[in-house]
Amino acid sequence: MIDAAHATHRWATRREAVAYAKVGATTMNHLMRDGRIHAKKLDGKKVLIDLNSIDALYAALPDVGAVR
Repeated sequence: MIDAAHATHRWATRREAVAYAKVGATTMNHLMRDGRIHAKKLDGKKVLIDLNSIDALYAALPDVGAVR
């Protein structure tokens, strides 16, 4: 049974998340290390990244250009 707290995550592998975010592997590693995106380690080796946390990060970025 899935509880509501876990129903909002969209988990992806590191490779899938890198492609989704359109960043390199090093940038993805930095985002995980800095806690800017949500990731879990499965079996001590495989990393799963929540794509919703990538969406939230991008939504919080400032717009480019002057605001008038």
